[in-house]
Amino acid sequence: MRFSLNHSIAPLMPIPDFFALAKEVGVNAIELRDGLPPGWAFPESSNVLNHDPQSIARLANDSAIEILTIIALQRFDQWNGERAEQARTLIGFAAAAGIRAIVLCPSVTPVGSRALATGLPAALDGLQPLLEDAGVRGLIEPLGFPRSSLRTQGVVDAELARRGNSDCFGIVHDGFHHAIARDRHYSPHIALVHLSGVPDLGLALEDLGDEHRVLVGPDDILDNMGQIRRLLGETSAPWSFEPFAREVGASPTLAADLGSSMNYIRELAQA
Repeated sequence: MRFSLNHSIAPLMPIPDFFALAKEVGVNAIELRDGLPPGWAFPESSNVLNHDPQSIARLANDSAIEILTIIALQRFDQWNGERAEQARTLIGFAAAAGIRAIVLCPSVTPVGSRALATGLPAALDGLQPLLEDAGVRGLIEPLGFPRSSLRTQGVVDAELARRGNSDCFGIVHDGFHHAIARDRHYSPHIALVHLSGVPDLGLALEDLGDEHRVLVGPDDILDNMGQIRRLLGETSAPWSFEPFAREVGASPTLAADLGSSMNYIRELAQA
């Protein structure tokens, strides 16, 4: 298994220090971000777009660490002129920094409101020429929240099949979102897996949020290990840790915590 670290783990950590964390835990891939969900602390210095792309490329080269993605083009499936400009910025930065993909996240409406209808076909129409021209992939990440406009992988697969399964698109399988959407479909287009666990908090799956996402361990209720065993036979995609809970990044033993989670996953995956 090839593990990766997502900057959501420790968003207050400067980007060079995050590269150093990856080296410390023996990981040769990371994901960088241009923001976090509303309400989360994310310093301007952690936003990859506030850095020179050539400097980011040199940092990756000097560290021998691959940057898998920039996360993310938010509300990508509500396509308009503003979204197109955001896409050009992200794609252009990724291309200049040698980053092979950007993540595409659907719309999630505020608590208490109805989900928006997805505009997936129009969004992919707009994105495909931009991605192909830059040589960058767009990885679509269904978000399982009830208020998400795009919750399951099957909807994405149907649209990709309709348009000829272009190589410039792939899917992010997020174990957290797959569980809370109760999605039984596993796409053949999975290009990246996001890993996080949730302990038993006495909450329904639909009531879980990013603040509950910790490292995968024995108290996990999301059946991460069942998902992982299934995926091991179907994809060679990297496995990227994406917890959001503040206590993860604040842990004084973060590197050891990550190592323990990786060992736990490896041991059970091979059992």
